[in-house]
Amino acid sequence: MPESDHLGPVPDLGTYMAADTPEGPPRLGKVTAWDGEVVHLRRPGGGTTWTAPPCELRRPTEDERTLIRVLTTPVAAASRSQQTCPEPPVVLSMDSVPPAVAVPGCATCDAAAERERYSRRAHDHSAAADFRVEIRSHPHVDPRPTPREQS
Repeated sequence: MPESDHLGPVPDLGTYMAADTPEGPPRLGKVTAWDGEVVHLRRPGGGTTWTAPPCELRRPTEDERTLIRVLTTPVAAASRSQQTCPEPPVVLSMDSVPPAVAVPGCATCDAAAERERYSRRAHDHSAAADFRVEIRSHPHVDPRPTPREQS
């Protein structure tokens, strides 16, 4: 390391410094304190604090300064117009659903229609909808006899 990169005994508070490591890239940190023997540094953008003796610290290179700027630049929040749905909201009708109409002469429909009316009076609209579906979906025509039943 060139002699011009060495600073005085202790770097100023708030400056970013680099410390070379044998296992990989240098550690970068902002000087937060000095207790007389070691300098306390915090990673750019926050994180855990680490310590180093002042003699092991150097000024960051231009590439390291660029990385520090990237790590410490706040990200702007998205504007409100970008966060809203592109489609208009769905407006549900306040009109009540008409009661189910039972098929004349069908005992299943009559029973389901009676239960549907009771559920509507009890304000159990989920159960009432279930009974309307039951009336609509059960078969109203006698099933055709299978070939086995005909013989």
